[in-house]
Amino acid sequence: MENFVTVISFTYPHQAHLAKGFLESNEIETIIQDEFTVQVNNFYSNAIGGVKLLVAESNYDKSILLLKKSGYIQEDGNKEDNKVEILELNENTNTKICPFCKSENINRNKKISIIVIPIYLILGTLLPIFGYTDKCFDCNKEWRYKK
Repeated sequence: MENFVTVISFTYPHQAHLAKGFLESNEIETIIQDEFTVQVNNFYSNAIGGVKLLVAESNYDKSILLLKKSGYIQEDGNKEDNKVEILELNENTNTKICPFCKSENINRNKKISIIVIPIYLILGTLLPIFGYTDKCFDCNKEWRYKK
C-alpha cells in the first residue's frame, strides 16, 4: 500500500467532498480524513487542522497542479494587493461602488481602532471605537475614505 499525504485541508466536509470528486474525476485516488470529527462538532475544525484531503505520494504533484488550475489552491501573488488605500472623499464620490473597477460588489468592514489599546490598558474596559474599510470582492482591493 502506498503512503498518502495531505494535499489540502478545508474547514467543512462538503468542501473536501467537492475537491475529492474533482480529483477522482481526473483518476486520482483520494481519502478524506477527520471528516466525522468536524461533522460532530464544527468548532473542532480549526483545532484539528480542518478536514484533510489525502492523495498518494506518487500523485501529489499532479493533484497540486489540478487544484491550482481549478482554483482550489490560490497562489499568493503580490503581497501589496492587500494594502488599504486611502482615498479622498468629496461630494461627487459614490461610496456604493468600487472606485477602482466600478463594481457594486463591495463590503464595509469594521476594524478596531488602535486607540482602543491604551484606553483598555488605562480603564480596563473596551470601548467600541472602530475604523471602517471597504473591500471589493471583484478586484480584491481594500480602501478607506479620508474626510
